[in-house]
Amino acid sequence: MDIKPTYDITKDYYYNFEHGPFYSGDYPTNLKVESVHLFGKKVDFPLGVPAGLLLNGRWVETYGKLGFPVLVYKTVRSCKYPCHPYPNCLYVKTAMIDPDDPPEYILAPKGYVPESYRLVTITNSFGMPSMDPEWWQEDIASLKRRLPEGCFLIGSGVGTHTGSTEEIAEDFVRVAEMLAEVGVDAVELNFSCPNVKDHEGSIYMDPELSAYILAKVKKAVPYVPLLVKIGLLIGDKLREFVRACAPYVEGVAGINSFQARVVDEMGKPALGEDREKSGVCGWALRRCALRFTAELRKIRDEIKADFLIFSCGGVTDRESYKEFINAGAHVVMSCTGAMFNPLLAREIRGGED
Repeated sequence: MDIKPTYDITKDYYYNFEHGPFYSGDYPTNLKVESVHLFGKKVDFPLGVPAGLLLNGRWVETYGKLGFPVLVYKTVRSCKYPCHPYPNCLYVKTAMIDPDDPPEYILAPKGYVPESYRLVTITNSFGMPSMDPEWWQEDIASLKRRLPEGCFLIGSGVGTHTGSTEEIAEDFVRVAEMLAEVGVDAVELNFSCPNVKDHEGSIYMDPELSAYILAKVKKAVPYVPLLVKIGLLIGDKLREFVRACAPYVEGVAGINSFQARVVDEMGKPALGEDREKSGVCGWALRRCALRFTAELRKIRDEIKADFLIFSCGGVTDRESYKEFINAGAHVVMSCTGAMFNPLLAREIRGGED
């Protein structure tokens, strides 16, 4: 591997939360500025890191200094919530995934390491853990004072499933209100997580429920731009979601991983019997994410909606960044790519270290 990742996949989530990110190099300077306006705020460049990698304020601040201006604080809840047990990340070996012909399973061979960080694909399984609100509200408030100028901070939140549809909708409202209280530049509702069994991980598959939750949150916090994060939808399913939800959002973010059956060489679940399926992200997701982005932009233009598109999935180098911009993304996000190459922003934007 050319560059060590900032997240140590040989350790559990809590170790990384406390001790990471693992980057000791210089921060790039003289980065190219290509200013964009996100909901009225001037931002240095349409490049960012989604919620998956930015575990807390220290992680967010580091990536801001590394040249990623659009930063999403990892998804939080209205209550403390545990992470799935270790392992949480494994390398997988697969071809680029075709959304029209998805694989039956994806292999995670023991000891396998990709030949380059540009080709890294991993499976991840965290389950949207969260510290209690008092902790993360204080952390975000402190982070806001430390972020470099020209950055845009998004707070990601999820409702915790406790029973009825109404209860989870009200919990989404609570989380959004708490994020708004601490001054994030936008609130993202995470409707997609491939690593939770409850309905909270697949809300985006239900356009009616998605629209209902978004409408309630928009009514509660109308003064903060609202984004929704979704998984892979294409064709009529994507069109149905956009038509239902576009009136309530200023941004759509996707895609959030690809759920797959991940197995070892013996055909057994690589993460353990209770986690047969998990999220796959990184290089292999690029074709799916580009297809999603192009179709989303087309549907957006067809219905004359004005939300922004935050695209993620397989951005590992300068060329893939350009592909997403050409496909219609307003902002390009990198998670796995930025994790294994923290100097990715310098490659995309130019600059020195």
